Amino acid sequence: MQGNIIISVPLVDFISQIEQTVRKVLSEREIQQDKLLSSEEVMQLFSISTTTLQKWRNDGKIPFTRIDNKIFYSKTEVLEALKTRQVLPIKL
Repeated sequence: MQGNIIISVPLVDFISQIEQTVRKVLSEREIQQDKLLSSEEVMQLFSISTTTLQKWRNDGKIPFTRIDNKIFYSKTEVLEALKTRQVLPIKL
């Protein structure tokens, strides 16, 4: 049999705990979804060559961001491109 424990907590403290928990969950979700992948990680993910990845970029099939002289890819955008069949993996 499962028992319940009831404790008295001021409403302000209860609301504060809920806000902290929601912020933590949303923050973790944003970190996971917005992870940036390097070109090497994308090539490994799709088992493709540098040339193929460059062609996908040139053809607009895969969105990318340039930071300084390095190219990065949003994990969510890469997965969306795969889901909408803009890019087809050779082998997964």
